[in-house]
Amino acid sequence: MTITPGGTMRIRTTIATVAALVCALTACSSSDSSKPADPTKLDDAASLACDDFADGYKAAQTQQARVDLADKVNKWAQSSATNGIADNAKALARGSEASAGAWQIGADAFAQSCLDAGWDA
Repeated sequence: MTITPGGTMRIRTTIATVAALVCALTACSSSDSSKPADPTKLDDAASLACDDFADGYKAAQTQQARVDLADKVNKWAQSSATNGIADNAKALARGSEASAGAWQIGADAFAQSCLDAGWDA
C-alpha cells in the first residue's frame, strides 16, 4: 500500500477532525468542575430519582415491587450531589427488602429529601 503525499494530508486532516470532534463531545458531556453543584438544590439525577419514586410509590404494594422501585430510584440517586438523595435512596433500598414499616420509613425519608431540595410533584 502506498500513500501519496495528498493521501497523507487527508489522513492527518481526518485524524485532526476526529480528535477535535471527540474533544468537543467530551466537553459538552462533562460538567464544569470550576462550578461545583449546589448540594442544597435539586440536580438532574435527583430530579429523575424523585420523579421515578413519585410515579411508582403507590403501585409498590408488594416487596418485589418495592425492590424494583428502589433499584430504579437508586440508578439515578447514586449519581446525585443533592443533599440526602443518595443516602436516603440507599435507606429506601434497605427498607424495600425488610418490613413494610422499614419501607415506609425509607420512603418518607427519601420523599422528604426530594422536597427539601425543591422537588415539586
